[in-house]
Amino acid sequence: MFIALGILVISLAIVLVERPKLKKEGKKLIWTFSIFLVIGTSLNIAISLQTFIPSPLDAIMYIFHPISDFLKEALLNKK
Repeated sequence: MFIALGILVISLAIVLVERPKLKKEGKKLIWTFSIFLVIGTSLNIAISLQTFIPSPLDAIMYIFHPISDFLKEALLNKK
C-alpha cells in the first residue's frame, strides 16, 4: 500500500513540475498529458498491488481466432 502512495506522490510531483510548461502550450496538450499520466499511474498502482492485468494481445486473439479458424477451414479444406 505504501508503494501505491509513493506512486501517487511521484505523479503529483510530476504534475507540479510540468504544469507551468504545459500552460504555455495549450489545453489540448494538458488534456493529453493528463490522460497519459492517469493511465500510467493507474497501471503502476495496479502492478504494485499485484493485480492481474490482461495483455492487449488477449483481446486481439479473442477477436481474430474465430476468423483464423474460419479461413483455415475454408481455404485448406477446399475440394
